[in-house]
Amino acid sequence: MPNAPVTLSALDLIDLVQRRRNLLVGPAIAGFVLAAIASLILPRYWHAQQGLLIRSDAAGYADQRLGKFTDLAEMKTVQETLLELARSRSVVEAVLTEVRGKTPTPRAIADFRDRLRFSPPGGAEFGKTEIFYLGVLDTNRDRAIALVESTARELDLRLQALRDQRAGSMVAEVGRSVEVARAQLTQHLESLAKFELSVGADLIELRHLISPTGGQSEFSARTLAIEADLRTLVQRSRENEALLNELELAATDPARLSATPDSLLAGQPGVRRLKSGLVEAQLNVARIAGARTPDHPFVLAARQAEVQVRNELSRELPTAIAGVKLELDVATQREAELRSQLQNLRLRSSELASKRSRYAEISANVDSQTRVLEGALKQLADAKAHRAGAESASLLSAIDTVETGVNPAGPGRTTIAATGGLAGLLLGAAIVFLLEAPVAPGSTPRRPITTQASKPAAGDFGSPVPPARTDVAPPAATVGSTLRSDAENWLASISGTRR
Repeated sequence: MPNAPVTLSALDLIDLVQRRRNLLVGPAIAGFVLAAIASLILPRYWHAQQGLLIRSDAAGYADQRLGKFTDLAEMKTVQETLLELARSRSVVEAVLTEVRGKTPTPRAIADFRDRLRFSPPGGAEFGKTEIFYLGVLDTNRDRAIALVESTARELDLRLQALRDQRAGSMVAEVGRSVEVARAQLTQHLESLAKFELSVGADLIELRHLISPTGGQSEFSARTLAIEADLRTLVQRSRENEALLNELELAATDPARLSATPDSLLAGQPGVRRLKSGLVEAQLNVARIAGARTPDHPFVLAARQAEVQVRNELSRELPTAIAGVKLELDVATQREAELRSQLQNLRLRSSELASKRSRYAEISANVDSQTRVLEGALKQLADAKAHRAGAESASLLSAIDTVETGVNPAGPGRTTIAATGGLAGLLLGAAIVFLLEAPVAPGSTPRRPITTQASKPAAGDFGSPVPPARTDVAPPAATVGSTLRSDAENWLASISGTRR
């Protein structure tokens, strides 16, 4: 059956403490003394820190609030850059040389980097606020303050130098870009001027063709006007041809002129008046002859008047026919001239249309290169503004003065000594409870350890010593007794050695 668990009562525990008080007090005193000595020997570091405020460059950023970062990523990048600058060899050497008055060794540089601290305000994440703290650990309080002040000053100077170098590099690079863009623009402008010179007088029309605003061009307006004149001229020529035909027929038969419409006689006012006079004379003869005899003087006079008008019309018709023919000849020449002008305009329009794509390409190249040059000039102005800002202004601002705590960083000497004593006490308690492990009733105590000299010889009892069995595991109580006996023997040997 398994043994029942063994427990210690309060009285047993008190008795155990009284009996083994040396094992409890000794390690506690030893731990206290060792911790106190260590606290006196080991250096204690003072933590000095300086609050700093970082802002963004104001030059060249007109689209954002002055001094504000565009986003958190930019602010975090700037603060990480400051951290790397503070840990750079040039800054560390300058700080240590200024404070200690001698050139630092590589070991001193490495130690300073290990004791350099960059921390955000309480409860914040590094890179999420514009404020951060620069701290340094040193065994001397005044030296820690001097190190922080020197580090902040050298960091500001190094940052300004870095900004100046970067701005100078940007100015050189963008200046070269401006030169290249200006040279390319000059080349495109020369090509454009040469092409426009080849176009000649039709340049305005060609520019109108590639204009994005559109609208009616001069060639289109002139073409429409010529076509309108041609239509009017053709219509007038047809009327004159019809009038000429009627006048030629009326030359042999004047009575036919009475049926000619007045619209055809609009250009012949004399013929039109004679036609009207002839019609009136005929009407007058008919009216008088209807009331009187044919040989009446009034009838004869009316007929005589009609004959006179008819004779006058006969004499006027050849002149009118010649005038109509002349007008037809002029109209024919004018029509030929207008058609020639129209053909010329169409040819010029065709030539301009063939040059339109090339001219549009050259103009687009000029416009594009002009925009490139404008952008490069703006970048150059921004870079020069950055360089001027780097030389005249600082991005770092100190918040108050350097601060240190009332006491050095870390636990005090009393706390260290008390911790050492407590650790020794716990060690002594562990040894005591190891030695005084309770043994369950009915278990076999461990046999004392014997040396090789105390072992009986094989022939003392007339038979050899049987070998020990190794396949049987000792009980738990036996293991505890064995450990306790080993500890007692070890302590006894230590006590004998001290005596």
